[in-house]
Amino acid sequence: MSSLLRLGLQNVIGSRIPTLPKIFNINTRTARWYSADMDDYERKIYNILYEQFHPKVLQVKDVSGGCGSMFAIQVESEAFKGIPMIKQHRLVNQVLKDEIAQWHGLQLRTKAA
Repeated sequence: MSSLLRLGLQNVIGSRIPTLPKIFNINTRTARWYSADMDDYERKIYNILYEQFHPKVLQVKDVSGGCGSMFAIQVESEAFKGIPMIKQHRLVNQVLKDEIAQWHGLQLRTKAA
């Protein structure tokens, strides 16, 4: 963090500069927030969907009890504007087709942002 930005933040929030939590990932051009309890495979699915749809809301959760065979996914993206829900689901299924082939089930919710 630049010293000018640090000084500006200190003036606004006081002497203590907050640190980013460990769940903050800045490896890509756009910062992403992961749920603190996401495992590596959930993050992989999250990243695939994020790169494709740049969603406003994205949740990926392994609902199989941890074995990675069933996922609940919610995607809310501007990319879905004007597209019927069934076609939104087909788009997500196409993007995740290699992963879905290994799963037993998928709970999918999509919405235009």
